[in-house]
Amino acid sequence: MRNSDTSKNTIKLLVFNLIIVGLVIAGFYFMHGTNQIVDVQTIALNVREKPNATSPVLTQVHREDRVTIKEKKKGWYKIQTSEKTEGWVPEWLIFDGTSGPYTYLPAVITQRNTELKKSNSENSKTIDTLKRKQKVFVTLELNGWCRIFVDGNYGWVPTDTIDIRKNQQPKFEVDDTLQVALDNAPLYSKQSESSQITDTLDYAEKIVLKEVSDYWYQVRTDSGKTGYMRSWEITNNKISQKEKRPREPLPEHVIMLDPGHGGNDPGAQTNDGKVFEKTLTLQTAKVVKDKLEAQGYSVLMTRSKDDFVSLSKIARISNESPADIFISMHYDSTGNPNEGSGTTTFYRNKNGRQLAQAVNDQIAAILPLENRGFGTQDYQVLRENEKPAVLLELGYINNDTDAAYAQNKKYHKKVAEAIYEGSTNYFLELNKQKER
Repeated sequence: MRNSDTSKNTIKLLVFNLIIVGLVIAGFYFMHGTNQIVDVQTIALNVREKPNATSPVLTQVHREDRVTIKEKKKGWYKIQTSEKTEGWVPEWLIFDGTSGPYTYLPAVITQRNTELKKSNSENSKTIDTLKRKQKVFVTLELNGWCRIFVDGNYGWVPTDTIDIRKNQQPKFEVDDTLQVALDNAPLYSKQSESSQITDTLDYAEKIVLKEVSDYWYQVRTDSGKTGYMRSWEITNNKISQKEKRPREPLPEHVIMLDPGHGGNDPGAQTNDGKVFEKTLTLQTAKVVKDKLEAQGYSVLMTRSKDDFVSLSKIARISNESPADIFISMHYDSTGNPNEGSGTTTFYRNKNGRQLAQAVNDQIAAILPLENRGFGTQDYQVLRENEKPAVLLELGYINNDTDAAYAQNKKYHKKVAEAIYEGSTNYFLELNKQKER
């Protein structure tokens, strides 16, 4: 009888656990499935026409805006805004993104004695000390910091020290002269994001207010065109086209980093046999990741510790991810010590050529080693990769001079700077090509 009772209890426990698992799965689906209403958590988020980062921007949504998730596709959510505009946002940004595009949103400081910093760093110079409930304007979010305008100054505060007050837009009067606060701001023919765009206005361009309706402002441009703009695109704070602004972060773009070799595949080694390629590639990749994330990018890695990942799996990880580009990092080697030196960039498929040139241009300009150029090579991680993909040889590990650089943290930072600049130039040029 005891065995029977034990068996029954075991079955009951199993059924109970299955019910709990089912509820968890159902709850996850409820939160992340379709037709669910959610609150946006990112300060500002572009809503795009299609589920990719180079598609045209339809509108912005902001922290605590309520949107409806309609569909999920390739790591992107199709949402419907309160104005019934439908478009796409990245899944990885809507709930916990820490970077976002240019905007102009009223906000208040939530903490006493909040330090206004010159740049987005705790170690940066303090410009001013702000009071709780002090009114500010948010213009950009970058890696958990917000660039704000307050009392005639621009500065940075941590994102968690502000609350957006989207409904507290300044009260403008008809015939006030205002300025455009965003780059390439659309001028709509009607109070609708689905209406015709009659013109695109530049940052700091002057406009005259003709009418106000909720978040829509009817304006007239210097050229005499009349149309509608949205409240977060306009300001009465004096701004200049010449002002030095931070480069707009690109958090919708995802970069996949691949530290070459790993685990039981050590790769090449230094002439003294003490340092392996797998160790240097991982060290370099981690510095690159930190740099890219600090500038607002979303970053994935094929490995983050000393693991072996097969070449076919590396390509598969890239293909199945939301990554926009793939960058594999290696250190070269020759048959004899000290007979090779320098950096080289390789691509395989046609869609990787533009990326290879953009990154290699910066490697040649920033790294201290001789640059051997860029060209094609039939590496498996490139051949089987559907994304724009490059493989970087960052020096010869069995050259004593190159190896000394490769083991230096300052060199890793230069590699990170080159990859950041090259990737950014690539994305910006790609976006321009889409706009043409």
